[in-house]
Amino acid sequence: MKFKKEIIIATNEFEGELRVALLENSQLVEFYLEHDIRRTLVGRVYKGKVENVIPGLRGAFVNMGLRKNGFLPLADIPESEIFDESRLEVEPEPKKKEAKPIVINAGQEIICQITKEPIGEKGARITSFISLAGRYLVYFPWASRIGISRRIHERRTRGKLRDFAKKIRKSDVGLIIRTSAATVNEQEVRNEYEELEQRWSNIENKAKREKAPVLLYDETDILIKIVRDMFTHQVDALVVDDEVKYKRVIDYLRRIAPSLIERVSLYKAEMPIFEHYKVEQELMKVLEHKIWLKSGGFITIDQTEALVAIDINSGKFSKEQDPETLIFQTNLQAAAEIAHQIRLRDLSGLIIIDFIDMEEQKKMDIVVRELKMCLENDRAKADFSKVSRFGILEMTRERTRPGLLYTLTEQCPICKGLGRVLSRVEIAMKIEHFLFTKSHQLKGRKVKLLVSPLIYDFFVTERQDQLTHFAKKYQMALDIKPDTALQFNEHKIYMVL
Repeated sequence: MKFKKEIIIATNEFEGELRVALLENSQLVEFYLEHDIRRTLVGRVYKGKVENVIPGLRGAFVNMGLRKNGFLPLADIPESEIFDESRLEVEPEPKKKEAKPIVINAGQEIICQITKEPIGEKGARITSFISLAGRYLVYFPWASRIGISRRIHERRTRGKLRDFAKKIRKSDVGLIIRTSAATVNEQEVRNEYEELEQRWSNIENKAKREKAPVLLYDETDILIKIVRDMFTHQVDALVVDDEVKYKRVIDYLRRIAPSLIERVSLYKAEMPIFEHYKVEQELMKVLEHKIWLKSGGFITIDQTEALVAIDINSGKFSKEQDPETLIFQTNLQAAAEIAHQIRLRDLSGLIIIDFIDMEEQKKMDIVVRELKMCLENDRAKADFSKVSRFGILEMTRERTRPGLLYTLTEQCPICKGLGRVLSRVEIAMKIEHFLFTKSHQLKGRKVKLLVSPLIYDFFVTERQDQLTHFAKKYQMALDIKPDTALQFNEHKIYMVL
């Protein structure tokens, strides 16, 4: 399906922040955010020190100088990587499960790369299969395979690119040919290969000089990374609202893709760029729990560290329509919307989708095909299981960074991640129970009770009689006041002298 694709880059709205929106037919489908104080860690290469090896987890924890140690699966260590051993040639098309067991010990220094951002209490996921990404190539210094982007479909083009890769690379270096390489000449690809080779040489030289833990290589900032990875000939326009950033993009494209320069424009209007392109109003809805469908049904999305659960509900059934037909339409609409939300929210890991039960299996097959088709433009890899006999579809999606839920929000200081808070009745009962335990000290005294405005309203409208009876029974004068500085479940009690 052909989409009009646009990349919108906002830099002027907030100091030290860069926001990127990918639009398809004017609809927001992907969103990226980077602060100066919290840049992405994915792609960074470190020389780390192994803190401990956990055989039960088949992995090791590596100190890279970050707040938490990174987790390195033992299967992600090529033989040639261990820093104090000689470099060994890797056989073509190596399979991790057939690799020889690698022995590493605590205190050993090792070169590793972050593949997944730290999430919650989990440290970064790391690998020692190092890869350096360019616009046309991904360079693997410790592998010898050649891969071609699955988005390059023509057999002749794939064969031509594979032959060229064999010609330019060293025998012990692996390469993946990216989609962009299909539209440029061989010299441009060769130039990038030489640049990546030099980049790796610089990393190796620094690793020999420096003591672990130390950062050896940092990926470029998100502006150039977006242009490098996303701004291809399939994108119709790139619009940026800052002249300095605009010139950086132009200078970068002049070196690697001059034909795309004419598609770049500088936004100069007074209205903020995200408001002009209606991105801001889409972002307002991006964290909603319930998303309504045209059929009257809706989907709900619940996200945890372990998995994402998506449920489809029929909602407002139309009596004029056959229920089975409406269920099929609702599931079809839900499949398209779920694909949209997966990309937009960057949902990843294990995703469980509970479609509405249908009598005919072939209709469920159509719904699953719709979901897969709507994810065709997704750059993250996804894998699907068959629909279970309970109508559940399980899928996994590649995770490299925290989704928007973790990027745009922080843990609620009241519920501490539970997602729910004590009821007003329960809070009131706890306050009364505390007063009861102190009643012998408060007898005959005036007590000042400060509560949040919501609890104050509850006390004076729904619990006034109980409080009056309580105060009379224990012979205390209660003076209840609202305090806007208090959170929903907080209160303060003072005994007035």
